[in-house]
Amino acid sequence: MAQAGKIEQQKILRVFKLINLLQSNVGKPVHRLAEYLQTDERTIYRYFKLLEALGFEIVKEFSKYKLLSSPSILPGSNYAGLSKEETQWLEDQLQKAPGGNVLRDSVLKKLQSKSDLNQGSQELFKAHLTKLVDEISMAMQEKRQIWLKDYYSLSSDSTKDRLVEPVAFTSDYSAIHAYEVESQSMKIYKIERIGELVVSADRMEYESKHEMPETSLFGFSGKSKFLVKLKLTKKAYQLMQEEHPNARPYMYIKNRNHYFFHGEVPQLPGIARFILGLPGEIKVEEGDALKSYLATQAERFSF
Repeated sequence: MAQAGKIEQQKILRVFKLINLLQSNVGKPVHRLAEYLQTDERTIYRYFKLLEALGFEIVKEFSKYKLLSSPSILPGSNYAGLSKEETQWLEDQLQKAPGGNVLRDSVLKKLQSKSDLNQGSQELFKAHLTKLVDEISMAMQEKRQIWLKDYYSLSSDSTKDRLVEPVAFTSDYSAIHAYEVESQSMKIYKIERIGELVVSADRMEYESKHEMPETSLFGFSGKSKFLVKLKLTKKAYQLMQEEHPNARPYMYIKNRNHYFFHGEVPQLPGIARFILGLPGEIKVEEGDALKSYLATQAERFSF
């Protein structure tokens, strides 16, 4: 009995891992899924049928399989396009109905199974990405090269192993800036497109070429730095967040209703254009170069 229970647990875990692999935007061929799960292709097809019976929709594109991003499998949705709240209400109503009804028991079983699978698969997918982030962070600290196994390229619709030297994460940790050894260039790699990550025993060799892209603010980039401090109205603050998301790290609120931007900009035309487009909404508190530039631009106005 104990052995049978262990085998059953292994099957369940394998199904969760399969959902995790299929949830990525990157499709995978059956033989590769079989390798990841240490099973055969026939078993993978049996698992496909099981998932489809539970309401998951599996699509095939260019000989690769993935889960369709339909309402039934998105976070916060559980079954047949119902929201989490709607599903819970329906389940509560069915629980109140008299037992012994075959249809009641069948619907309840489907609702609960799908809900558990969704939650479990989402947690596994998040855990997988978190694990990759942790491994990349460690490689950065130890200054080691890493292999991005089966990395999927959207432009060429192909997978390839890539040897890179990780340099930095993007602000939302969804990708890394890394130096690719083969092409001898800096590139950005999406973490969710990594099939498997292997930390190499080899240390980094090209640190002198680890050049981060120049910071772009207000539509401009460059190596110049102009220190600027702006006091914004609430309207200007919200518009800056929406139109220039790269400026968010330099924005803050003080005493609940005072809004500021304080940071270095690479060029003046972009931020000046934003200020001039909101007359009376922004005050330049610091930045002599910006004040001078704005004054010059104001002189060019004609009515």
